[in-house]
Amino acid sequence: MTGIALACKATIAVLLVSAGGAKLADLVGFAATVRLFSPAWTASWVPRAIAAMIAGLEVIVGAASLSSPLERWLNLAVLVLCCAFVAVSAAGYRRYPGRACRCFGALSGRSFSRAGVARAALLAVGAALAAWPESPSLLQLGALGRLGLLAGAAAIAWCAYTAAVAIGAGHEPRPGPQVQQGWVQ
Repeated sequence: MTGIALACKATIAVLLVSAGGAKLADLVGFAATVRLFSPAWTASWVPRAIAAMIAGLEVIVGAASLSSPLERWLNLAVLVLCCAFVAVSAAGYRRYPGRACRCFGALSGRSFSRAGVARAALLAVGAALAAWPESPSLLQLGALGRLGLLAGAAAIAWCAYTAAVAIGAGHEPRPGPQVQQGWVQ
């Protein structure tokens, strides 16, 4: 069971870091999704601030979880975050089916759907498995190992960020096919 818990922990940590990095590059698009769940009277800057906080939280929690796998409170924080994803996916599917969720910023064209709720639930199950107590003998990390994992997490976040920027974060897709550099999109 420890191997499964470690695999779930690493996978979810990398997903959090990459999703957060992509959202940071696409704050305009992700803020539009946050705005769907905000009261109508909310000031215009609030959804963008919340979007930035969510994206930053994902990167921080994912990087911390990856570099400190024995910290039980981090496992529980990841589980709470994944359960929140399930709640948001379910609410989004119920209220805004087919609308873009921007769960990976501009890197994903996915929308609020039944499949999205199922994916979020699968992440929550994985997070629950990752919260399973591990055998410390498998996870002996020194300071250099932790720094290496943090550097790896930073590289993943940066790659997701630059990929989202390259795709055109913050731009709403235009209707109909578009030709860009010889490709039909």
